[in-house]
Amino acid sequence: MKIELIILGSAAATPSKERNLSSIAMRYKNKILLFDCGEDFQRRFAEAGLKFNKPLFIFISHFHGDHILGLPGFLFRLSLNERTAPLTIFGPRNLFIYVYLHKKILGLKANYPIKIIEIDHQNRKLIEFEGLDSEDPKHTLDLNENIIYDSKYFSIKYTLVDHSVITYAYAFIEKPRYGKFNPDKARELGIPESRIWKKLQEGEIINLNGQIIDPIKEGIVGPKRPGRKITYSGDLKPTKSLIDLGKDSDILIHEATFSKFLAETANEKKHSTSVDAALDAKKMNAKQLILTHISARYQEDAQKLLEEAKEIFLNTVLAEDLLKIELK
Repeated sequence: MKIELIILGSAAATPSKERNLSSIAMRYKNKILLFDCGEDFQRRFAEAGLKFNKPLFIFISHFHGDHILGLPGFLFRLSLNERTAPLTIFGPRNLFIYVYLHKKILGLKANYPIKIIEIDHQNRKLIEFEGLDSEDPKHTLDLNENIIYDSKYFSIKYTLVDHSVITYAYAFIEKPRYGKFNPDKARELGIPESRIWKKLQEGEIINLNGQIIDPIKEGIVGPKRPGRKITYSGDLKPTKSLIDLGKDSDILIHEATFSKFLAETANEKKHSTSVDAALDAKKMNAKQLILTHISARYQEDAQKLLEEAKEIFLNTVLAEDLLKIELK
């Protein structure tokens, strides 16, 4: 099962003709995960061929306009599309109020299952709101090892990073996967090609005509393989917590707002340079680095950011809107 990353927006602060504001989409199984929602990202969402009625998770890193102003418009569009699939939105405290005000003032509706989960880092809590009708949370849950979502196939972990407002970085961590499926071995054991094969591929022990078949013991499925890991930095100046979160990532998506020649400016504004991103990738032993959140000042020569990073971390890619990267 491949993982597909799609850059929906790669600009910092102001959009350009070529670059929308920050947003990264990820396709995994039948789900879509979105990291940040810059203004008007929904156009890129449609251009990328992403479906508007798939189970969807949105992760907001922080409350700066170039990372969240696209969210209300997207939610309006989902309601017009007669969406039925569930949507869960994660982000810092006051995320629910931000969405709720669009309901009260502009008439935003959500005729589909929606949850908004605020991360209260200070008090180590998750505050869950279900629907848009009540200002009172449905649940308050204790945070366990900074894991904000956990399922059969993957979990999402966050960390607090150093920026001018409360900002979170996120990591998608896939659970260990079953090994390669051996169809010849399945046929040899008299197992017909059917939906049973899918169960066996997922390591499930089956009962076939009274015979108990363990796919791993029988060699139908190979040993488990490590899951894949993708880390998204949000906006930040170099922060050790990001290195800890992203350790051994297959892909690190890191802001690179400035060139190394503006390192002092980056530090003052609590942003990163291309060199900072490369050093972070190297420190966390990442396999690939994607530079994003590119300042408009590099509209004509963004390649120099790539060149700077590659001097330190060779396997670096410069984000471009609608760029697709597969992780097989």
